Amino acid sequence: MATRRVYVIELDSAAGRRRDPRLPWLYVGSSARSPEERFEQHLNGYKSARIVKKHPLRLRPDLYEDLETIRKGGSKAAVRAEKARARELARCGFVAHCDGVSYGKGEGDWVEWGEARLAPVAHFVDEAARELIDASFAALPGDRCVQLLRGERGFWVQEFLDPADPPPAYGLFPHVTAAALRRRVAALATGPV
Repeated sequence: MATRRVYVIELDSAAGRRRDPRLPWLYVGSSARSPEERFEQHLNGYKSARIVKKHPLRLRPDLYEDLETIRKGGSKAAVRAEKARARELARCGFVAHCDGVSYGKGEGDWVEWGEARLAPVAHFVDEAARELIDASFAALPGDRCVQLLRGERGFWVQEFLDPADPPPAYGLFPHVTAAALRRRVAALATGPV
């Protein structure tokens, strides 16, 4: 029996109305292929969900890499895992489309990820913070780095980045508490995390 992996694709802003302008719509799927191969298949229209075919942006490994490979139960177990991840992502503010349902659409409150939930994928925060620091026009203070990771907007952004063409790391973590991001960014400044 083939193993399966859950993957998450970020969709562009035309996919639908967002619960928060910083939180994109997502598509959650699973496949026996690697997430990269399956994303390419979506882009080429092979067994692609309509919403992904029309609005693909990028894979979001920071939102699926912590999941185990599904070794037993076949496609039914994979669909259960997809739905579970979509519901979890909806609970932290995203609209997550999965198996014909848009979880989180029209819902109100959500709870941001704290340090414990972030821990399995924290290295993505570290990489994104380094990318922002490297791309910054000026020395990037930790508090501003956290604001950029969360996708916050303001006149001050142009002091550090080109708002018309920000690096891909800008705004990747609006679903994570500022406190959890602050700890990661502070640890980067003092040495390996």
